[in-house]
Amino acid sequence: MLKKIFTLVFLIARFLLIAQPYNWENLPDAPFNGGKQDGIYFFNKDIGWSVNGSGKINKTIDGGDSWIQQKNASGTYFRCIAFIDDQIGFAGNIGTNYFPGVTDSNPLYRTIDGGNSWVSVTSNITGTIPTGICAIQVVNQNVIYAGGRVGGPAVLMKSTDGGLNWVGTTMPATCKMILDVHFHTPDVGYVFAATNTNIAASKARILKTTDGGASWTVVYTSTRNYELMWKAWFPSANVGYATVQSYNSTTTQRYIVKTIDGGDTWTELPLSNNGVREFGIGFIDDNIGWVGGENGGYETLDGGATWTPKSIGDYANKFSVISNPDGTKTAYAIGLNIYKLTTNSLSNHAFSPKRENIILYPNPAASAQYVSLSFENIKGKIERAEIIATDGKVISILFDDYFEGTRESPFMFKLPNLAVGQYLLKVTTEQGNFITQKIAIK
Repeated sequence: MLKKIFTLVFLIARFLLIAQPYNWENLPDAPFNGGKQDGIYFFNKDIGWSVNGSGKINKTIDGGDSWIQQKNASGTYFRCIAFIDDQIGFAGNIGTNYFPGVTDSNPLYRTIDGGNSWVSVTSNITGTIPTGICAIQVVNQNVIYAGGRVGGPAVLMKSTDGGLNWVGTTMPATCKMILDVHFHTPDVGYVFAATNTNIAASKARILKTTDGGASWTVVYTSTRNYELMWKAWFPSANVGYATVQSYNSTTTQRYIVKTIDGGDTWTELPLSNNGVREFGIGFIDDNIGWVGGENGGYETLDGGATWTPKSIGDYANKFSVISNPDGTKTAYAIGLNIYKLTTNSLSNHAFSPKRENIILYPNPAASAQYVSLSFENIKGKIERAEIIATDGKVISILFDDYFEGTRESPFMFKLPNLAVGQYLLKVTTEQGNFITQKIAIK
């Protein structure tokens, strides 16, 4: 009898775990360009960047509530982005002769000031200069890989000095495109690729290196034409997943692949039988994850054995999952829109002020002008207010004491001397929650 009770308790607990809702929220103020956006990277749960094919790089320091545009480069198609820390990062450009309107031939850009300025690294590349970049991985403070591109040619770049200098290498004939990269160590890694630049003759392929890219071994090739690998995700050292993107209009079954031995072998798992075109993939652990599609996405709670439709927006192309110090995780997905994972097990649902609760006047304002700050419907007291630069650095502390300003009794302060541009007002409540609002200096 006791055994049956324990079994029942275990099954109930397992059911509650599986039934846990993992919901994604559209971030209403996130960047939008009317089409699929490709790259997103978060350094921690608050600080992150997005890139898109309109040549824009945007940054948030408040977990996606507000964004500031850091670069707008007409003719550049930014495909991917990654950072070493909160200051040094890299953005990949798809390059010319693939998408119409792209005129920028520089494959990779670097920032050392949190994204405020970007410079091309083309002059620091020896060996083969790639036509474009589709994927970047920061392995450690020194070793970074960047590979591309969709449509070919297939070139992998490597830096061993933190991104100052790069060596580009043409991939062997067994690899005609690089769509994604993942390295376990500086030497052991994988490229997610295609067998042919002609999609009608292409099969999806994964290659492995154990010597930092000097040599490659094929570890997976699909059996169907019109396919290529798209994005990969390793939630742990042994377990990994990747999407098999199909352009075959005569068949409807679609697949992902999974490894449980670190990438040496891969098994195909069915995703759907509706002809969907797959894009990004992301997991918060070995079993719970999502795949982006043309119209919405898919969710698995059992390691890819079964998938159900999930609202994560259209064309979710890239995921970013952050492990927080308290053991929780925060996740983001970028596609047509930017979505954030909201679930009781992953995030703190304590009260957080909404942007409409903060009243700043006037805005835009002039440098050194007096402005008023007041609040409506804030639960608890405001503990701190700061002016933040777009790189996340504090420029000025407005007050660092409890304040309960209302519309009728606002807090008056004088802005510091600021250059023309955009800044953020960061307000923190006594519960530790915070919100930011843009300040424009004219």
